[in-house]
Amino acid sequence: MPSKSKRILALILLLGILMLGGCTSKENTEQSVDVSTQTENTKSKDEDIKVNGEDDSASNIPEEEISQELASNVNKEDSKEKVENSKESKPIQAPEKQENNDIAKTNSAEPSLAEAQKIEEKVEANTLKIQGNIANKLNLTLAELKSMNDIIFEDEFYSLNSFGTTGHTLFKGVKLWSLLEQKAKISPNASKITLIATDGYSMEFTVNQVKKLDYIDETNPNKKFPMIIAWEENGIEYDVADGPPYKLIVGQKEAGDVNKPQWVSNVDRIIVE
Repeated sequence: MPSKSKRILALILLLGILMLGGCTSKENTEQSVDVSTQTENTKSKDEDIKVNGEDDSASNIPEEEISQELASNVNKEDSKEKVENSKESKPIQAPEKQENNDIAKTNSAEPSLAEAQKIEEKVEANTLKIQGNIANKLNLTLAELKSMNDIIFEDEFYSLNSFGTTGHTLFKGVKLWSLLEQKAKISPNASKITLIATDGYSMEFTVNQVKKLDYIDETNPNKKFPMIIAWEENGIEYDVADGPPYKLIVGQKEAGDVNKPQWVSNVDRIIVE
């Protein structure tokens, strides 16, 4: 009996050991599973942390730099778009408008109306105008008068004024009667000729007085003179800045004749009636 009891007891102990071993194995297995799960979770967390770290590094870029970058890109795009739009939207000037612009430029290069009028007045002021009872109305320049070689006259004229002052002056010009007869074609029925200066001073003569070719120098009876329109005095031409460069010169009709007051400077017009 005692040996049988010992065997039963031993069997119970063995069974208890086996049961205890099974629980331990299960616990170890569960622990292993828990460790594996924890490892996987840790790995997943590390990956999340890595990803989040990258995101955080991007989010850590200063907002000012991002704004500048975006603004730069926007400006570049806007500039490119403006250039393209300007190329597309640049208006093509119509030929008529272009022609008008060309005319405007041409007109702007020309003298203004006021300037042109001043130039015309200046030119007209320096011309000798012959008007009235003639076939050819003339507006003669100094150059035109100088070209009339067939009627040019040059000599020393004697003068006597109201104060008794006398003198000899060398003049060069054209014969007045020849100018009226040959160039202006004076009318046969003309009777009076008036010479008018720019300041209004004037002298009036009959046609016969102008025709006269034998005016004298009382100091030299052998000389004879016509009336002349002179542009040169003692070898010097009159200055056009002082007015029309034309002067009426008349010799003496007789000894003692006061002829100097008949000399008209800056002759502007010759009126034939």
